[in-house]
Amino acid sequence: MSESPYPPPQPHQPYPPATMSPSDERMWGMFGHLSAIAAALFTVVTLSFLGPLVVFLVFKDRSAFVRGHSAEALNMTISLVVYEVVLAVVCTIVSVVTLGFGAGVFVLLAVPGLVALVFAVLAAVAANRGQVYRYPLIFRLVR
Repeated sequence: MSESPYPPPQPHQPYPPATMSPSDERMWGMFGHLSAIAAALFTVVTLSFLGPLVVFLVFKDRSAFVRGHSAEALNMTISLVVYEVVLAVVCTIVSVVTLGFGAGVFVLLAVPGLVALVFAVLAAVAANRGQVYRYPLIFRLVR
């Protein structure tokens, strides 16, 4: 039997995470926030966490700045889903109790999404400037 023309397999050595330039950090930090907006526009609101989740998983070990911004955006989208579900339950209860006359309160379901949109734009601008941004009134589950 002849010898193989390929080199013998080497033990797996993980590559150290590549460092990012400050401009790349600012860009991906901004994309962490903007991806929440894009995901909410192209999917239902309950899937808006997918964009920040992807940015978080890809860049969490490469940059603390990107990790912080994408974790904050991910926490905001998770909190938004919780707020929307609770508000929908409350609106349904009000509508049932008032025998349908309170159905107009379902308009309030748009309020958390609009507030989150404004805060996401402010957070994206802050990330692009290289500043830290903290969303108000969110649950910080991902760090």
